[in-house]
Amino acid sequence: MRSSSRKWVFGMVAALAIVVPAGLAWACVTVVSFRTNGPSTVQPGGTVEVFGADFARGRPVDIHLDSADGPVLATVPSPMPSTMTSTFTVQVPIAADVAPGQHLLVATQDHYDMNVGIPARAAIYVSSSPPAEPTPTERTTTLAVSDGPSAANYILIGLGVAAAGILLAAVASMIAARRPSSGQARGAESS
Repeated sequence: MRSSSRKWVFGMVAALAIVVPAGLAWACVTVVSFRTNGPSTVQPGGTVEVFGADFARGRPVDIHLDSADGPVLATVPSPMPSTMTSTFTVQVPIAADVAPGQHLLVATQDHYDMNVGIPARAAIYVSSSPPAEPTPTERTTTLAVSDGPSAANYILIGLGVAAAGILLAAVASMIAARRPSSGQARGAESS
């Protein structure tokens, strides 16, 4: 094996030794889930049930009002059984002095190594209803079919690809013909 070939093989093995473990490590990242369970409308002084999933095990999850640094309304102890399969359901009390309208419940966790999407948010509506869903736009029921490319277009593309292949083969043949093979004896030096 020539020296340059050895360097190339060594470089590829070194690159794979770095890329494969890094890829496997990043493959295990989950996105947290946080939403209301059931109706998202609540009266001041009432409670709303929320559901969370895929939060990291070992750290509590704090549920804040309106922002990540807003007042803490509830704390969920370490979600179980594991980071990739953790779930929790908790009743979150809404204070009597919360203004009517839309608010956010924001779930935070002091752990950012495995999970993405933190802080997670869920919308609630205090003494009001969620906004009406927009009316979907009407879809057409007919399919417009165009002529598309003709057979002649495909034949021309095929001929172009074939010509490029022949040209590439000719260039490779010319380059190979100029190189002396390694089995040829070198000219003898005269003294």
